Amino acid sequence: MTFRSTLALGLLFTTLTPLAVLAGAVPPSKKSGITSFAITSAQLSSAQTQKPGKFVDFELQDNVNGIGVSRNTVTIQKPGSYLLMAAPQITATKNGGCLDLWLVLNGKDIPNSAIRSCQSSAGNTDVLMSQTIIKLKPGDRIQVMTNGDGAVLDAVRPSKGPLIPSIIFTVVGLK
Repeated sequence: MTFRSTLALGLLFTTLTPLAVLAGAVPPSKKSGITSFAITSAQLSSAQTQKPGKFVDFELQDNVNGIGVSRNTVTIQKPGSYLLMAAPQITATKNGGCLDLWLVLNGKDIPNSAIRSCQSSAGNTDVLMSQTIIKLKPGDRIQVMTNGDGAVLDAVRPSKGPLIPSIIFTVVGLK
């Protein structure tokens, strides 16, 4: 396997050995079976199907450390560079349905953060990824915005296995 990107290799290594890469010399703590690292981070998701044309809601806080979270806003508490990743599950509700999603900082669109899914047939589903690395300061507010017609952020509860969220939003402090 060959990697052409240091970031891809770093993300793979982080996935394989998160203690060594993310926590450094600080050991992780265990609460309710979830490992919490000594870094600023948040993993948010939603069990709701959401229509476009508004900020995305995150009613599920899967893991939050050193970041403020409200219904649809992440508030930064520590300065530094952050990796933001939004992974929506987009399902067309009509033939030709499209949905756009992008990241917003303090009420302004973040350049080059938008993604689009257009489906030829109703019922087709895509999972896409919007990501950016950005320098943030305390009080900065991050939101995820959508727009479109004929598609939704689709949450699914399968008969077996865990919830398939309509979106997973991850924020990781890189400092």
